[in-house]
Amino acid sequence: MNFTYFLKDKIFYIISLILLLIFTELLFYIFKVNKYVVIYVTFFVIFLFILILVVEYLRKRAFYNKFKQNLSNLDRKNLILELIKRPNFLDGKILYDSIDDIVRYMSDEINKYKYMGEEYREYIELWVHEIKTPIASSKLIIENNRNKITESIDEELNKINDFIEQVLYYAKSSVVEKDYIIKENILQNIINNVIKKNKNDLINKKVQVMLENLNVSIKTDSKWLEYVINQIVTNSIKYSKDEDIKLKIYSKKFKECIKLYIEDNGIGISKEDIGRVFDKGFTGNNGRKYIKSTGMGLYLCKNLLQKLGHDIYINSKQNVGTRVVIVFPINSLINEII
Repeated sequence: MNFTYFLKDKIFYIISLILLLIFTELLFYIFKVNKYVVIYVTFFVIFLFILILVVEYLRKRAFYNKFKQNLSNLDRKNLILELIKRPNFLDGKILYDSIDDIVRYMSDEINKYKYMGEEYREYIELWVHEIKTPIASSKLIIENNRNKITESIDEELNKINDFIEQVLYYAKSSVVEKDYIIKENILQNIINNVIKKNKNDLINKKVQVMLENLNVSIKTDSKWLEYVINQIVTNSIKYSKDEDIKLKIYSKKFKECIKLYIEDNGIGISKEDIGRVFDKGFTGNNGRKYIKSTGMGLYLCKNLLQKLGHDIYINSKQNVGTRVVIVFPINSLINEII
């Protein structure tokens, strides 16, 4: 709190004091009051006024400086009143009580919308599980009536199922910490599940799959990681070239982490798009030019991996290929807890 600004705020009182002193001096002069009395009274009034200003300034400066400092250091600004005491001057009390009322109101509103969000998320999860039943029934009918038409329908059902899974994982992504189980997993098993899930597309596109050095143990949630890797492999297939398609998946162990590499020789990502591939809803040139995309896949991957304590980054060159790297820290907080 700046003293100059404080004085500017009190300019009305200062001008009033000056006018009062002038009027008093005029009265003293008219009634011929002793000059020493005039001097003593004048200095006493000025001294008392300055003392009042200084005391008020010091009280307010202590409160407002602490208020601003604590507010700037807080991540959750609504907790500011937990760190300061209610002041003993009027405008400070009004400010404190007003903030208290606002915080209470906002807490009630946040809880209301949080409850609504929870209800909506639970509905989405229920809907996803319910919609999977007719999909499973349809796939069973297709299995018993194999022909070119039903196989095409099966492919479309697989796409629907992928979109439904995306909805489910997106709904759960905000509360992933309540749903994951971190334990030792063999990377090879997770990769095998992903390859098996995409075997039809891999066979139809004649993708040459190379798996190397995957018999390593990592600490993660297998379900969430499998979803992430499946999204990446699906993208590799989706944005592959027309011939000589290669997909290489391997891992390397370093001193502080294990890195999983997923490389393809597909159409790649342009320089202007590579920095935004993890942005929510970003589709880029590939998503608009080749296949209609939601722009949610890689966003979800990044979000889920961060919550699991992992990291992900992408290197790519247009018309050459893309390499996705997932990093599993060996000495992460998650591993220490386990």
